[in-house]
Amino acid sequence: MWKTDLNEEENNHLLLRTDAQYKSINLYLGIPYCIPTDPPHCGFCLFPTQDYKGKREMDNYLDFLSKEAHLYKEFYQGAKLESLYVGGGTPNLLQPNDYMKLTKVVSSLFPDVGITKPIEMTLEGIPQLFNEDKIRAIKDAGFNRVSMGVQQVNDELIATSGRKQTKKQVFDAIELFHKYSLSCNVDLIYGWPNQTVEAMLGDLESIVRSGIKHITHYELNIAGRSDFATKQKQNTPSIEKKIEMYNIAKQFLISRGYKQKTVYDWEKEDNNLLISEKYLYEDNLRDCLDANGQSKMTTMSGIGYAAVNMRLQPNSSSIKSVSAMNHRNLTEYYNAISLNKLPVERMFIHDTEDVKLIWIFQALQEMKISTKKYEKIFNSDIKLDYKLIWDALVEEGWVEYGDEYIKLINEGEFYTPLIQSLLSQPRIKSLQQ
Repeated sequence: MWKTDLNEEENNHLLLRTDAQYKSINLYLGIPYCIPTDPPHCGFCLFPTQDYKGKREMDNYLDFLSKEAHLYKEFYQGAKLESLYVGGGTPNLLQPNDYMKLTKVVSSLFPDVGITKPIEMTLEGIPQLFNEDKIRAIKDAGFNRVSMGVQQVNDELIATSGRKQTKKQVFDAIELFHKYSLSCNVDLIYGWPNQTVEAMLGDLESIVRSGIKHITHYELNIAGRSDFATKQKQNTPSIEKKIEMYNIAKQFLISRGYKQKTVYDWEKEDNNLLISEKYLYEDNLRDCLDANGQSKMTTMSGIGYAAVNMRLQPNSSSIKSVSAMNHRNLTEYYNAISLNKLPVERMFIHDTEDVKLIWIFQALQEMKISTKKYEKIFNSDIKLDYKLIWDALVEEGWVEYGDEYIKLINEGEFYTPLIQSLLSQPRIKSLQQ
């Protein structure tokens, strides 16, 4: 279970040590701030954020971000940075001269970043905050990819979220990304309140026509006490309708030359994709353990407010695998760093079963699990380890077996989160006992 009664010695032991032969790093920098909306959090977002109050507060935060990075400096020596993702929050709230500050934080840990080998460097943002000065500054700072959270192109539908976003702003931003040779991913949501199949297809068609090569198209997650969960749920499509929307969108994108990379991610079929167009941050997380006999630690390394660190140690390691989350209270985050302590709020120490499930969950995102790779990493048979669940899913018509794989089919693709939940139930019960 998550531990909150932490001590500095334990934090440092688990987060600042490894006996792996080499470390592969996927680095996340978190920006906490969002523009306040009515309803709060755009009506649906469940991520921890802070209301943006001005540049002075942002400057202070960036100073602490740099100080936190310094606490990890020794750990990252000799490590290989595979990808960078700046998320939030809303990172394009930053002013043009701030983007270089972000890459300086990264280069303080990885001095040769982007020099010896190009890597994917992504920055999140929302359409109405992009302009030419910012986009030029983002490019000049070394970023080569933008992930733009559009959610809805339709002006009426996006207004439900309280965002002051227009269709014109979406395509003005895309035009500037093309002008400055910035690769771009666009996030779109289906199952939105009052959204029809026709509206969904209209959004997809317009984004495809704009030349975007990577589209993330995912189901609206209605949960918690969000406005959409408490006040808009009756206006969202039924499960049956959402399955129909998933299948219609899938056929549409295939017909337009896109290949499905994950349940949510679609990539234009192109043999000449740039490094920044291959979405390596997510790919690397799905390939989170080494199957070639080398002692490798792959990390999702997070720096910043509410950032997550996941350290998956090799099976031979004497150090336990762990996940940790930074403080979601900015004052506590600042206080810890001021004392030269890692700003960790809670931690989960994983056993072998947890690491197996993490690996399986990431593999399921691609709708196909390599049974050979699982066996090589864990010295175990995945079909036998979770036999009752797989057999039930095969009978339901959601999964099929191959000689070297387990594959999601039919409605199994749509129900990936449910399948992940089913696989985790035995472990959850054991933790609760």
